[in-house]
Amino acid sequence: MGMTYKKLSKLLDNEKGSISVLTVGLFLLLLSTSLILTVISSIYLAKRSLSLATEAAVQRGMKNLDETAYYSGEYNFNQLLVNSFGQAESDPGIPINCEKGLQDIQEVLSGWQTRGAASVRENVDQLILTNFECDGFQIYIESAAIARIPLPIPFINLSEVAIYSYAGAVGERAETNNYYGFDIG
Repeated sequence: MGMTYKKLSKLLDNEKGSISVLTVGLFLLLLSTSLILTVISSIYLAKRSLSLATEAAVQRGMKNLDETAYYSGEYNFNQLLVNSFGQAESDPGIPINCEKGLQDIQEVLSGWQTRGAASVRENVDQLILTNFECDGFQIYIESAAIARIPLPIPFINLSEVAIYSYAGAVGERAETNNYYGFDIG
């Protein structure tokens, strides 16, 4: 007839080896948690490195002054009088040479991985410029890269992640008390 109720109850009450099962289970839980935290921190550091590269590129692109637009304003005595009576022209900002800015941005992004700086992560590959917008006074860029995971997760077949970053900058003139060469305090 097999096992009786007494034998089955006696077998279930036996706790021999239960602590080793708990220990192995907790060890596997700890190992899985450390694997996941390692992957998350690696992706976070790769994203931070991509953001630094994107911000550096947009700042380098902003430094290209469009000299013809910047020096095209005619400031003479008539303009001084118009400005003095509150009819001043609006200042859109510092004009940017968009073509030179794009060249500098591409140069920064292409050289970011090869120069060996401390902020460059080894697991970041294929850093590319995905979007560039420039209206002559501000620049906006988007970049993308592939982040390799240091410990590939086999059960979900994940070995790399696509990461994205964006940055923009506007050139503004500093406020000054210097009015047409006269410091008015």
